[in-house]
Amino acid sequence: MNDRLKQTQDMLAKHHRDGAAFAQMMKDTFDGRFNDDFWAMWARDIEPALSDEPVILDLGTGPGMLLRALAARYPRLRAIGVECADYMLAAADELPAGCEIITADLHDPHLPLDDGSVDAAVASVVLHEMHQPVRALQEVARCLKSGGRLYVLDWVRAPLKQYLEEAELDVFAPGTPLDALEDLFIHFIEHNRFSADDLVFLLENTGFRALQTTLLKDGRQARLIAEKR
Repeated sequence: MNDRLKQTQDMLAKHHRDGAAFAQMMKDTFDGRFNDDFWAMWARDIEPALSDEPVILDLGTGPGMLLRALAARYPRLRAIGVECADYMLAAADELPAGCEIITADLHDPHLPLDDGSVDAAVASVVLHEMHQPVRALQEVARCLKSGGRLYVLDWVRAPLKQYLEEAELDVFAPGTPLDALEDLFIHFIEHNRFSADDLVFLLENTGFRALQTTLLKDGRQARLIAEKR
């Protein structure tokens, strides 16, 4: 294992604290996150770019729940997840035919995929966790065919007041534990790393054309659809 990959694994383990519990939470909340609204968006904005035997890339796939959902939707699919957290890989269990997970650090991925071999890619709530997403976006652009689509969903910048009001913590109470306060503010920095315009800027400079941006959750999240130029 190289030092960079180990550093990313350690960062994610610290960020997610109880990795096994976080992986289970990802499973338990999948249907709520990838709900009817998501699949309606997918059919409208991503599916037109898919070939008869689609190849779909899922960055930060976690326990591989999206891979399973895509396999049920497209019988002739190749679904490729990218993940490096040990607890996520352990939680993936046995995947359906046509699905696989590549262990790679998204800070500097070198995926064993040919240029222009992917129809669509997904980066759902992953870019904000990275020290820099430039190399990952460039690698996705390399792998996507011309006109291939990228779906991005992520937390975006919001005022501290709004962020704290949504926290399940009495922030200003004298007895609030110090470690809970520190954890909350560390996550505030991570979740406010980029604005929606920042994400568009990153996409436009890594080989994509941003097609649409939609703000969600009172402006706390942004959903972007981009196309490989």
